[in-house]
Amino acid sequence: MKRRVQLAAIVVSYNVRDLLRRSLCSLMQAAAHGVDSFDLQVVVVDNASCDGSAEMTASEFPQVRLLASRENLGFTRANNLALRELGFSTAV
Repeated sequence: MKRRVQLAAIVVSYNVRDLLRRSLCSLMQAAAHGVDSFDLQVVVVDNASCDGSAEMTASEFPQVRLLASRENLGFTRANNLALRELGFSTAV
């Protein structure tokens, strides 16, 4: 039996609701095409957006793990938060 690859995609967002929606749609399509070879976890870290990005993610993409921050953590801290949540032993 072939071992499935565990993949994660981390998306850091700040007030980019429409771009985020398109990006998540693309990731979900990729996951559907690779369903036999990999498992994809998607984590969105919303950096205190005020454009409804977090709400859109929660309502339209329930399979995505949403980490909605009350403050703008910046790119690096947001990625580190997502990596801790994922608990993967290796990140590239």
